[in-house]
Amino acid sequence: MSTNLNLLLLEDSPADAELMIEALREAGFDPTFRRVDSKDAYLRELDRPPDFILSDYSMPQFTAQDALRLMKERGLDLPFIIVSGCMGEDMAVECMKSGATDYLLKDRLARLGHAVAQALERKRLIEEKRQAEQRLFLETFHDSLTGLPNRALFLDRLDRVFLQSRRQPAHLFAVLHLNLDGFKMVHGSLGPSSADRLMIEVSQRILRKVRSVDTVARMEGDEFTFLLDNLKAVGNATRVADRLQQEFAMPFALEGREVFLRACIGITCSHAGYENGEHLLRDATTAMLQAKAIGRAGFVIFDKAMHQQVMARLKMEGDLRQALERKEFRLVYQPIVDLRGGGIAGFESLLRWQHPDYGLTRPDGFLDMAAELGLMEGIGEWCLRESCRQLTAWQAEFPRIRPLTVSVNLSVRQLTHGDLAGLVEEVLADSGVDAASLKIEITESEMMKNPESVTGVLKQITARRIDTCLDDFGTGYSSLSHLQQLPIRYLKIDKSFVRRLGADDDALAIVKTIIALAHQLGRQVIAEGVETSAHLAMLRSLGCEYGQGFFFSKPLPCEDATAFLASGRRW
Repeated sequence: MSTNLNLLLLEDSPADAELMIEALREAGFDPTFRRVDSKDAYLRELDRPPDFILSDYSMPQFTAQDALRLMKERGLDLPFIIVSGCMGEDMAVECMKSGATDYLLKDRLARLGHAVAQALERKRLIEEKRQAEQRLFLETFHDSLTGLPNRALFLDRLDRVFLQSRRQPAHLFAVLHLNLDGFKMVHGSLGPSSADRLMIEVSQRILRKVRSVDTVARMEGDEFTFLLDNLKAVGNATRVADRLQQEFAMPFALEGREVFLRACIGITCSHAGYENGEHLLRDATTAMLQAKAIGRAGFVIFDKAMHQQVMARLKMEGDLRQALERKEFRLVYQPIVDLRGGGIAGFESLLRWQHPDYGLTRPDGFLDMAAELGLMEGIGEWCLRESCRQLTAWQAEFPRIRPLTVSVNLSVRQLTHGDLAGLVEEVLADSGVDAASLKIEITESEMMKNPESVTGVLKQITARRIDTCLDDFGTGYSSLSHLQQLPIRYLKIDKSFVRRLGADDDALAIVKTIIALAHQLGRQVIAEGVETSAHLAMLRSLGCEYGQGFFFSKPLPCEDATAFLASGRRW
């Protein structure tokens, strides 16, 4: 089968042109050709480039080297073979340097077919390489779903623009970081395919709101960055943010329903204070997180105070990761008093962090961060082991105080990740503490995050004769059906109700109702926030079993708690 070939002949001799065409046909080609012998005609043919060019070296007022130069000026890279009647070696080398693919003499046309075939093969290989490089570039520097630039390409362009602004201080640009609040919910509820379709539409909407000279990149997941280059004024960046907010105020249609996404945007602009482009992206991200923390769609322009806050948090995170290894955590113990007999029944162990710079820190200053960093399981295990170790020491020192218990607080993550029941059993065996002396506390609000899983774990714990307590009861809006199913022995009334006893009739009614409900369900009650003798008297009159609060004692270091036990104090 003949090989089609769209050929351009630069030849002033029709006879020589015919000989070349015949040689190609004999070699298996089926050439379609056009012959020219002037510069103007040649330039017109380059407007519709051929597959191949065969050129005599010298024509009237026109040479092969001229033809090569004009082809390169057009940005074309075509196979170009010089076929000359007489051509010196030096001249041939110069032509090859100028871009000729090959050369041969007219009295050796027998090898023309082979030369053309080789040139076409080289062209094919070069094209395959170019396409492979293009695919590699797209895969390496673009998001596979949306086709937008990815982080690597964005940072490369950002660095180039940043360097230009260093050379030309008047050159203004801005970086925006956009987070789509609500996208993860779509992914979780409708599935990844629907989320992908939504992300494609999101990217298309975004591109309609920026200029062609701007760069929009998908960084990862639901986050996009914008490089707004060559701004006339810094305020233009906020106008882009406004346009994006207006765009995302409109719903997306997905599977027959309307989906709303909230765009949280951080903005930072070029100025002399930055050392590199990546720092602008860092600060735009910080501003975006600030916008997200506000809790509504909007944009925030970065300022230096945000950076200081971020650096302080990073330091705190780094310190927190090492706190367990450095043995910086402490437990303090608040007494729990038996209101019927007036003696101490046990302690609730409470976590503190002895920070090397900030001093003794309460858990509300670091527990949320510990949960975000995935540190709660390790911290929770340490609290459990240390509480049981201390209880063993107290029970050995004060054998006449019975029962003497310790209550340990656990989070939902600790309850639902790993084998908590197995860990508790191991700790009890290692410490020698009787199971009846340990209480596991979980707050009502924490329990309501995952009631089914929590219930299952609590049942495993109570099967080992370990009591459980629902802390802060009355604040987490648990239903009676959940309360009935929970294997909970103790309800702990939240201190916000107890502290108002005697001053607020509603608080009295709530406390009275909780105690009555608990007794109806066969539970016992611990009241937190007991601060006055009047609180104590009212709780006793209502039949509350246990009390805890500053009226009895503030949380104590273990040495002071030991002295508290030794005092034998009763109420």
